[in-house]
Amino acid sequence: MKKIKQKMKENVAATKFWIFIGLITLQGILLLGTFFAHDKQIVPPSQLVTSQAFSDGSGTIEITHQEYDAKNKIMKLDLQATEDISMSQLTPKLFVKNGTGSMQYIPTIDNKAEIFIKDISNNFEALSLSFQNNDLSNQLIDTTIYDNSQEAQIANGAQTESSEKHSSDLIYFFIASNSPYLKQSKRPIKIESQAAYAMAAIQSEIDFQNSQMKKMDIAIDDLGRKQEITSQKIEDLQLKNQYLTGNNLNNNQSKISNLQADIAGYTQQIQEAEQNKKVITQAVIKMRKQISDIQSGKFKFTDDVKSQKLK
Repeated sequence: MKKIKQKMKENVAATKFWIFIGLITLQGILLLGTFFAHDKQIVPPSQLVTSQAFSDGSGTIEITHQEYDAKNKIMKLDLQATEDISMSQLTPKLFVKNGTGSMQYIPTIDNKAEIFIKDISNNFEALSLSFQNNDLSNQLIDTTIYDNSQEAQIANGAQTESSEKHSSDLIYFFIASNSPYLKQSKRPIKIESQAAYAMAAIQSEIDFQNSQMKKMDIAIDDLGRKQEITSQKIEDLQLKNQYLTGNNLNNNQSKISNLQADIAGYTQQIQEAEQNKKVITQAVIKMRKQISDIQSGKFKFTDDVKSQKLK
């Protein structure tokens, strides 16, 4: 150790040179490690949100599930929108960083849709999805009148500049290859025709709604039996009233009041269940019509969307 220190003192210039080389080498290793790190940050976490709202107040779209089949280079996304948004009125676009791909957009039931992004390279860095809401009912109509043409030109110029900066009917989602929301698919993702996939999804929802209908029927029967049992208890307590006085009478009467409140609650629940049955019936009718329109070709699906370069 003493010999090393002595040589370092005798060769100061060489010592400084090798220290400099060592620091540069260490910095290079750190940079390479950052570049090749599996979890390097590609898109800021703040942009990896799964829910976006249109600034015109027309509604919100949420990506409820996203998975990637690396072997078949397919990504599948599940979408859910608020009631005011018609999925068939949305125009989607796809942007890919470090690669290309194509997107298949399939509206299914109510406010749900499926997206299949095909031919996504395993080394893709990030992609972005944009959705434009083409529903005219959500767009503001300008009814302003101006005193002169110059004032109108100034106002229209300001509106154009504002719309160029941000369109109120447009939202973006970003998905990174290392996003915590993007799950690796445990089984191969298969893509069928848009019509076949949509009809399968709709039929699955019809089956679910039919199970909900059975649930309502069972609930109504159970609540009816509870009403009968409770009514019998009230009759028994009312018979006791003629033999009770004082606090015993008051307590008995309190029990009767509580049971009468229970019957009122059961009645309200039955009414809610009956209303739910009407909602389910309307939903099933709507879905069956959608299947019929798909089979007849009346329901039109969008063509596959080619990706654009994400800068």
